[in-house]
Amino acid sequence: MPVNPDYDREFSFNIDEYLVENYPAMNMATRRSVCSMSFDWFDTEHLEDVVDEVVSHYAKTKLNISKKEIEEDDS
Repeated sequence: MPVNPDYDREFSFNIDEYLVENYPAMNMATRRSVCSMSFDWFDTEHLEDVVDEVVSHYAKTKLNISKKEIEEDDS
């Protein structure tokens, strides 16, 4: 089966563009501050949780797969 290498693999979000569109009265200095603070607040774990939810949904509806569970050591 041929594999299509052309699919979206990365998520990109332009914070400044979002701010300009949704907060038109915000000046550039404030946007720079908000952009900088957003990176400090950003949590990749949240995105990983979203991806895991999508995988779970897809697995339940289309496939027979599940996330590898971390084995606990009872020693």
